[in-house]
Amino acid sequence: MILSLTRQHNATRLLALYCLSSATAFFPQRSLLLLSSASCTAKQCLKMSTTATASPSLTLEQHSPSYKQLLDKLLTVTHLNRASSVLNYDRQVFMPSSERTAAARGKQLAVLASIAHEKATDPQIGELIERATRDLQDLVASCEASGVTGEQHLDTAKRVLEIERKAFLKATCIPVELAGRKAALEASAYSAWVKARTNNDFASFAPALKDCFDTAKEVAALQRGDRDVGLYSQMLDEFEMGMQEARIDQLFHEVQAALVPFIAKIRSSPNQPSLQPLKGSFPVDAQKEVCRKIVKAIGFDENHGRIDVSVHPFTMSLSNADVRITSRFSENEWYQGLAGSIHEAGHAMYEQNLLDSDLTLDTALSMGVHESQSLFWERHVGLSRPFYRWAQPILMEAFGKDHEYSYSAEEIYQAVNGVDFANNFIRVEADELNYPLHVILRYNIEREVVAGELDVNDIPARWNKDMKEFFDVDVPDDTRGCLQDIHWSCLAIGYFPTYLLGSMMAAQLAHYCKKDLPEFDSMIEKGGFTTIRKWLTEKVHRHGKRYSSLDDLLMAEVGEQLNSKYFIEYLTEKYSDLYKVE
Repeated sequence: MILSLTRQHNATRLLALYCLSSATAFFPQRSLLLLSSASCTAKQCLKMSTTATASPSLTLEQHSPSYKQLLDKLLTVTHLNRASSVLNYDRQVFMPSSERTAAARGKQLAVLASIAHEKATDPQIGELIERATRDLQDLVASCEASGVTGEQHLDTAKRVLEIERKAFLKATCIPVELAGRKAALEASAYSAWVKARTNNDFASFAPALKDCFDTAKEVAALQRGDRDVGLYSQMLDEFEMGMQEARIDQLFHEVQAALVPFIAKIRSSPNQPSLQPLKGSFPVDAQKEVCRKIVKAIGFDENHGRIDVSVHPFTMSLSNADVRITSRFSENEWYQGLAGSIHEAGHAMYEQNLLDSDLTLDTALSMGVHESQSLFWERHVGLSRPFYRWAQPILMEAFGKDHEYSYSAEEIYQAVNGVDFANNFIRVEADELNYPLHVILRYNIEREVVAGELDVNDIPARWNKDMKEFFDVDVPDDTRGCLQDIHWSCLAIGYFPTYLLGSMMAAQLAHYCKKDLPEFDSMIEKGGFTTIRKWLTEKVHRHGKRYSSLDDLLMAEVGEQLNSKYFIEYLTEKYSDLYKVE
């Protein structure tokens, strides 16, 4: 799970959401120049990106004092939020666990969040955005009138203004009363959820859950304004900008139609891989060293980050020069610790390879894109046969010194990819084959509640019905059913789809990466990950938010929008081979 603090960061929500991870456990107009420098200021980065081949007179910073003043104000907010992120990371990893300590840290974070919000919603920011936009229009018109070519290099400044205008309007359209009511509801609903989950008592949580959906709809309606956008699509935009409900409907229908019958076929196969290589006694220190060695090999830069241990794995970016990851370990099983480490390293490498203007422009495009980076490494590298041909000696050296743990690369590959059909109730514990249907189930329920087609009180029955249809299982209780996730109690409605969008994007990127790099498998088998990582930086990392959506990024960088066929083909081909089914 990625915790990246941006200008409009809601500290309370992100702290709650860090435990929403999927595999172990979020978040570009045309790029004008790939910067080779390791570090630059916001103004230097923007100047470089807008003047690579154009006259210096074409830079908006020189033409518009309002734009320069706007950048200064935005950077102040960025650094306030990053100061908060340092305190948050310490809270999760190092801070003493006493209630007094937690209360004191909460006060510190609240003060910083209040100051950052006040500065981010300063009316002068809105005025500066409008003045800078007029200055940009004047400069473009001047270029056209004088016959100067290269005005397209002002696209970066144009995109900065688009992003900041949208963020400012979204932050300032919510009345103070509603913001306070929403914050209070997040706290009370979370407590109600915890209690209901512990007691297997959905009825006690239902009133709070209805308030969560109603309040989320109220916020979305204000943020939508007069635009002809559905409420659920507006909610989606909070996490996956530019992705409409109708587009997700199409993609998810394709995945569901393919996977439901295929999973039934896999479940009935007599050829079930042995999970024995995952079992045994694995010293945590040995696991930590294995994970450190592997994530550094695939490209995590420990000179600009840390690797620590926490209750729930997560990634936190304090800047692209300081990106920290955590994992967790069990002495009885080694793979979850490795999977978590690779997953978080994928998030971290995205953050480490963003340009460092310190503006929202150079933050991750969306939750789905972020998830695609973690899943590219976790699944398409870390669950592949070539990977275990490379990693098997590392694992044997760490765990096989007493000669009781000795398995071939193929045996390990089959074990880490085996499906445990007997325990398929919990989303975060699901394998890559079943996981998509867990997401689709939640997506269908939350959008129908938002549309008024499903009553909150009917969620348990609908949940259990879909679980039976998708997985042929009978949900034993609501704790292992509709009460298992924290998202709705945090008003994070529209978050779930990003997990599956990221899975699909990862498969599509893997397809095109292999097409561009025919030696993809042999590189992995030899432990040569640098070229693959550079390909991802070229296609995804360096663009930040220069594109307006995940679809736009893929269209520009690989030639087509998000396409479910690559994800479906990846799963069906892999598991047909593994389970020996036609």
